[in-house]
Amino acid sequence: MPDLPSTFDPAVYQLRIVLRGISPLIWRRLLVRSDSTVADLDRTLQVAVGWSDEHLHRFVIQGRLHG
Repeated sequence: MPDLPSTFDPAVYQLRIVLRGISPLIWRRLLVRSDSTVADLDRTLQVAVGWSDEHLHRFVIQGRLHG
């Protein structure tokens, strides 16, 4: 059996972010690393939608609310 490397390359997840209650639909596709924190995701979202940390938002991750 081959030895596993001591370091690993994190997986990359593709997320589809949808702003609800807005017409026409506004969405973004984000690529995030598996070792990203919710704080990292928040900053990425802020940049992706052009916000400056002034909008209320929340994340629903596996049915749990964050935000």
